[in-house]
Amino acid sequence: MNEPTEKPILSLAEGFDAVTKTEWIEMVEKSLKGRSIKDISNNLTYEGFPLNPIYTKSDMEGLAGDNSYKNTMSKVRNRLNGGSKKNGWEIRQTYFRSDPGEINEDIKSDVAGGVNSLLLKVTHDINSSDNSAAIINSISDLEKLLDGINCEINSIAFLPDMSVIVIASMFAALMQKRGIDLSKISGSYGGDPIGMLASLGVLQGGIDEHLKKTSELAAWNTQNMPGMSAFNVDTTPYHGAGVTETEDLAIAMSTAVKYLRAMVSNGLNIDEAFSQISFTTSVGMDVFQGMAKLRAARFLWSRITEVCGGQKSNGSMVLNAITANRSLSKRDIAVNMLRSASACFAAGTGGANSVTLFPHTYLWGIENKTARRIIRNTQNILINESSLGRVVDPGGGSHYVEYLTKEFSERSWQIFQELESRGGILEELLSGRIQKIAEKSWRRRKINLDNRNEPLTGVSSFPDLNEVFDTQGDEKKTKIDCRLNSDSTKNISLLANDFVSLIQAAGEGVSAQKLFEVYSKTKTTCDPLEKHRLGEAYESLRDRSDRWLQLKGSRPLALITCLGTQSDYTARANFSKNYLAAGGIEAQELNVDHLKIKEVINRSNANLIVICSSDKVYSEILETTVEVLKSCEPGMIVLAGDPGAKEKILRELGIDLFIHSKDNMLEALSKIAQRIGMD
Repeated sequence: MNEPTEKPILSLAEGFDAVTKTEWIEMVEKSLKGRSIKDISNNLTYEGFPLNPIYTKSDMEGLAGDNSYKNTMSKVRNRLNGGSKKNGWEIRQTYFRSDPGEINEDIKSDVAGGVNSLLLKVTHDINSSDNSAAIINSISDLEKLLDGINCEINSIAFLPDMSVIVIASMFAALMQKRGIDLSKISGSYGGDPIGMLASLGVLQGGIDEHLKKTSELAAWNTQNMPGMSAFNVDTTPYHGAGVTETEDLAIAMSTAVKYLRAMVSNGLNIDEAFSQISFTTSVGMDVFQGMAKLRAARFLWSRITEVCGGQKSNGSMVLNAITANRSLSKRDIAVNMLRSASACFAAGTGGANSVTLFPHTYLWGIENKTARRIIRNTQNILINESSLGRVVDPGGGSHYVEYLTKEFSERSWQIFQELESRGGILEELLSGRIQKIAEKSWRRRKINLDNRNEPLTGVSSFPDLNEVFDTQGDEKKTKIDCRLNSDSTKNISLLANDFVSLIQAAGEGVSAQKLFEVYSKTKTTCDPLEKHRLGEAYESLRDRSDRWLQLKGSRPLALITCLGTQSDYTARANFSKNYLAAGGIEAQELNVDHLKIKEVINRSNANLIVICSSDKVYSEILETTVEVLKSCEPGMIVLAGDPGAKEKILRELGIDLFIHSKDNMLEALSKIAQRIGMD
């Protein structure tokens, strides 16, 4: 019997002439009809490096020769291949209720639906006005929260409001009470005193004490519960304040180094210290930049472990991704589902260990099963049906992704070194320099938002003034008074301030308030980071429109005065309607002879007039049209189109404002709102 002959592998491009990048550019410029490719390739990231229309093997020549980058990314891929990526990332869910029993019901429903990781926002303040944090005043409250939840299978991550050791002592006591093998527990206690200081502007107990006590918790973890990290570097406050992605990464690394030093100073060896740090970072809507950000984070962390002499930890990083809060909108909230899907794709393909998505109703403070079901099934689809959970580093080898990763890495490393040269993250925060960095970056982004160079679907672009959405959450039960569930009278003043004693006290029912008294009365303060969202300014205009609607029974109305033929005015009329809707102003087209519009306008209740047509028609009949419109005494006359050098003449003619694609949209809408009395 003859042995089968091996068939040659045919190249997909076989038979086609090779095309160089230069030839490609020449072909593109032919289709641009005389314009240069530079006209469509002048986009810059907020970091300042360009985004080109095409990336080829030639763009990778520098990367190929960079052994540091190449070797580090190889370590990252190897770790993922044998670690978290083996079965996809963890589907992590968070909750926005205060009652532990109600949250427990939600958790059980979510776990049954595929959730395998929990992010629990907790507070020990029984008088807290924050209804989105579970009130945990004693171990009995924590028992209610985690009743029936297998903590060996589902990882547990806490987001404490102040002291990490308070919730840690109660959790450890509860696991011991259940007789669970502590070595099988995984997750994070969420200790991030620097991030908390940045967010709140105050840290009760002082930063030094928090660093020391969290380091003591880390030491206990390494011996008893190694799968739980004491520290979690959470950069979401900085991201929400406006920092760029590279600034975000640099801040993360500087914070982590501060925590490493604290742990080593308290007796941990370098590998133990590395094992006690996890990371949480925000991922926005740009898929490729999101992928590159997470890949760059792993590159940077591997470089730090290498420099610090870490062995076991080299190439390892617990990296948790969460929806960028600043990207969510309070308008057209269904679009948030799509934003979450984009963020999840970026995080999953970027190598996140866990992904947390906010429900589309999040900004309205609405908590319901449907919203949670949608975001967990978004992840289920991407992991299982789309098979993203089976792919190790999908962006690896992509010329564009590798370029972004290396640029992010290099720029972040530069900023990180600058932070360290000035004393590190804590010194920068206390001095106010971090706050200034964030505000400067936010101002740059805001310019693009105001000009619509960075559009927001449903907010600044394609808004729906008639949107109706359900503002009802799940029915709430009567909240149990958590003050009744603790032994607040037990005296622990004689107990040593070590973590073992705190576990014992927590297990005996000592209240969280009492446990927190192990800290001194000192405090560390700084200027808190200012929080921003991309759509907040436009949403403010929409809020004013809502108040107008409630008061007068209809929204502000603009008459779109269409001149000439349909081909003359259609483009600018559609542009104007979309433009005005972003400010909460309805638009109605008026297509009659320009000499006969007075009667129609006088019968209307229009608050402003927008003239729409071609430049040719404007040159022929605009002056006459404006004279007619002025006799109607409208609230405001607006012209759709860039006036260019004719602006002064047109204003003298009677035009109050010009709207076009190059103007400051937010500024123009604000002027309209003020002029027609929307304040």
